[in-house]
Amino acid sequence: MRDVASAQERTPDNSGARHGTVLPDMSPAVAFSTLVTPMVTQVAQRVGTLSVSADPESLHKLRVVLRRLRSLWWAYEPLIGESRPKRQRREFKALADSAGQTRDWDILKHLLAEGAAMPQSFATLIERIDHLRGDALLHSRAAITAANVDAILAQAIAAVMLQLDARSFDEPLAVFAASRIALAKKALRKRMKRLLMDPHAGYAEFHDVRIAAKKLRYLLEFFAPLIDNGNGIGVVELTQMQDELGKLNDIVSSESLLLAHAVSLGERRGVDDALAYLRYLKGNHTQSVDASLRAISDMLAVRSPESGMK
Repeated sequence: MRDVASAQERTPDNSGARHGTVLPDMSPAVAFSTLVTPMVTQVAQRVGTLSVSADPESLHKLRVVLRRLRSLWWAYEPLIGESRPKRQRREFKALADSAGQTRDWDILKHLLAEGAAMPQSFATLIERIDHLRGDALLHSRAAITAANVDAILAQAIAAVMLQLDARSFDEPLAVFAASRIALAKKALRKRMKRLLMDPHAGYAEFHDVRIAAKKLRYLLEFFAPLIDNGNGIGVVELTQMQDELGKLNDIVSSESLLLAHAVSLGERRGVDDALAYLRYLKGNHTQSVDASLRAISDMLAVRSPESGMK
């Protein structure tokens, strides 16, 4: 089963190379500006595309950029206070959720069309899904346009820069970056341990690990020039973990979407068959993800990247 959602986050358009490069002698304020500027450009491009085209890929890529922005705001939380970054991250999440609705329908269609033993049994259901997907696309475009994302982002950045410019900093940027990466790594290690030690763990625990892995990966990409990752878990391993967990998330999200819209879809027999198929996939992939996580869990024990800085 091809990973529809996660793979998009590894395309050149969204890779860490699209971020500005931070340098050890930068102040936190300059580093923040360097990191956020390319993402502002990407947001403007995606929103601009959506104003003239119903391209669902632009919606998904906008969602990816908003996720990265949330991680950047989290990274800078100690320097700009706790309440403002949390509010801003919630706002970015709401925008990302609006942008992601169409993609959720696309993933559901893909799962039903590609993996079913008898694809024809889902043909009518997929036609009805297409109709709801069209409605979701219109809603997503309208919500993003009405939100005035460019203005929200500009105000948020201005507020952060005002606070950063007014502060003095005693520690090198590399020390700050390493401390935030270490905290993100600790959170991932804690969530993985809780998941792997609980034989009755449900999807919520897998989701917690996925979110923590994604945050750590983004921070490693942001601050890569400043840290020495040694033999610890790095972007490659985190991307692989994210892919596996992303596939599980696709299945679970598709199941929830189908349940939520069962009445609107009208195909009771088709919906029931599709739900049974998705639950079969979920059971199989949950076992696969569990095995993958156990195979790489030891890497989190390595003292890195806080053990070395460039």
